[in-house]
Amino acid sequence: MGNGEMAVGAALTARIAAAMTAAQSGGHESAAAEIDAIRAELGGVPSYALAAAEYVRGVTAHHASDADEALRAVDACVEIARAIDEPGWEANALPVRIINLARSGRGGDTVNDLVAAEAALNRTKDAGLIAWAHTGLGYAYDVLRLFELCIPHYELATQLDDDVFDLAESEAIDRLNLAETYLRWAHELERLGDPLYTKEIEERLASAAYWSREAERVIVDDESQEFWRLSARLWLAAAVTAEDPEQAVSDLTAIRDEISKLGETERLAIAGAYLARALRAHGKTDEAKAAADRAADDLIPLADPSTHILVLQTRSEMAAIDGTPGSAAGLAYARSVAQGWWKERQRALNAVRHALAAHDLPARHDAEWHAARQDPLTGVGNRRALDERLTAARDSGRAVTLLAIDVDRLKVVNDTFGHACGDELLQVAANLLVEQARATDAVVRSGGDEFFVVLDQPDAKGGAQLAERIRVAVEAIAATTDKPWLRRLGLSLGYAATAEGLGVEQLINRADLRLYEDKRRKS
Repeated sequence: MGNGEMAVGAALTARIAAAMTAAQSGGHESAAAEIDAIRAELGGVPSYALAAAEYVRGVTAHHASDADEALRAVDACVEIARAIDEPGWEANALPVRIINLARSGRGGDTVNDLVAAEAALNRTKDAGLIAWAHTGLGYAYDVLRLFELCIPHYELATQLDDDVFDLAESEAIDRLNLAETYLRWAHELERLGDPLYTKEIEERLASAAYWSREAERVIVDDESQEFWRLSARLWLAAAVTAEDPEQAVSDLTAIRDEISKLGETERLAIAGAYLARALRAHGKTDEAKAAADRAADDLIPLADPSTHILVLQTRSEMAAIDGTPGSAAGLAYARSVAQGWWKERQRALNAVRHALAAHDLPARHDAEWHAARQDPLTGVGNRRALDERLTAARDSGRAVTLLAIDVDRLKVVNDTFGHACGDELLQVAANLLVEQARATDAVVRSGGDEFFVVLDQPDAKGGAQLAERIRVAVEAIAATTDKPWLRRLGLSLGYAATAEGLGVEQLINRADLRLYEDKRRKS
């Protein structure tokens, strides 16, 4: 148990823990009945034990796809947490709200809830609740597809030994979460259809396989842990399908049948989708189509959005194998939706990062601090932000690549269509750079028509890969827009890196020189 001692006997603690285990492994009905009985026994008086019961009530309702009940439990848990001055329960409850609002399509003030949960976690002293909150926040970020924010929480959870209830499955869950997230990330990149992401996809799948094996290693040898053992086998088979499709078919068929017996319907649909992919890789197209259709039938309405996409995309891919009428157009549409969804994900990631950074800054770092480092027209950083980022890289000795970008023909657009259209051209260029850069990169407008992107700790090909993604995105916008000033969109690029032996202070001049070389080649 964590530092917050529950003012109850060991028997009641064990009952709440057992309900938690049941809720997460297909037994949500029995868990709900037990938690209702425990809440009645506790009588509604705010306490650590009642907060725990309300939290488990929320988790149970979540696994039963009862969003309304989950949200009521979250509200109750947060109220109790504040009454007993235990922010750890608030840090754990708020992710349950975020997840259920996202799954039920209700929106809500997600960014505010994320900031509040992170702030509550920072105030928490209870070691067990800290560990749980990292898991809960990781799950919330995962459902929102903010993988870059999810992974650090999950990794921290694997490093913490404390647990509110000393659940036998906790170590395995943290590793399974990492495996599943890396798989989701890989599949999102696959759906973009961009060969530039091939290496990243392979890296994500390798990470998924690693964490699946790590989960298998720590799973307790007990019959009650069978659900988690099945989950580890599922993620591993999915991650290594390309290496041995025949073995993956055998493993996933057995896993799907065993999950079916447990009654965990969302996991059943996922297993079916992965089985369909393995069957296709093994050349068994008819069986692949049947497996994909069954996975779609098993899909529950309140499954995670990523689960819906995995299952439905898989069925579309199977339908396209034999040229089912409309399937090719459907896949093309699905790819365009995936690309749009990815851009929205990038925007959301930047918004959440900004909100979290703003919350963590000292009082002097208020809105004026941000305004002093932000370009008012495009919303990206300004020259001051660029100078500070490069200075920080120089002082820390970090490897850095600098990409210089010039918006071509901006003066022509201003003179021909007016400055409002020129401003829109700059805003489109800024958004494009933010979407194509990594969340850890800094996008800056230094003035006029010139932008920079600072890539921290890039790999050897990072600058070239980003430049290529930008060129492709520019061509796509110019080719599809109905606005004549956006058809003029063009970017000249040049980049320089400390990996070339340059000092940080030399990067701007070298990148600019290469930018002008690129511009001259076009003229």
